Amino acid sequence: MITVTELKPGDVEAVDRHLPLDRLDQQVKERSTYLIAWEDDLPVGHAHIAWSGTHLGLPEVQDVFVRPEKRRHGIATRLTRAAEEHARERGWSSISLSVSEQGNAAASLLYAKLGYVDAGVDPVQVSGQIILRGRPFDVDDTLVYLTKEL
Repeated sequence: MITVTELKPGDVEAVDRHLPLDRLDQQVKERSTYLIAWEDDLPVGHAHIAWSGTHLGLPEVQDVFVRPEKRRHGIATRLTRAAEEHARERGWSSISLSVSEQGNAAASLLYAKLGYVDAGVDPVQVSGQIILRGRPFDVDDTLVYLTKEL
């Protein structure tokens, strides 16, 4: 059975061994939220929620990740719905996310199925080097922003 909980400080080390918590620094500095999907005692997926400083000024679901062997079992759906519920509980009436314009068809289909629609803003080109958890990563992507009324 899959359960979704907020990442607790005491779970970081165990979760970090199984999942790429790329935005962990942001969780601490910006008081964002990591949601962890658990199958029994094994972390199998995560989603990050940025509460401020986002492109659209709405809570933004970021970094939805499910371990490859656990994909296509509804875990990303559970994580996204949990993020929506967290936003609703904080008084938000809508939520946002971005998806690669051409690089992630499965995610685009999932978000459309969950009711996300084009936010009506121009796609954003992201290129160059970004720093995640103190490590540099090269990126070259175009992001499309989507929103959903809660």
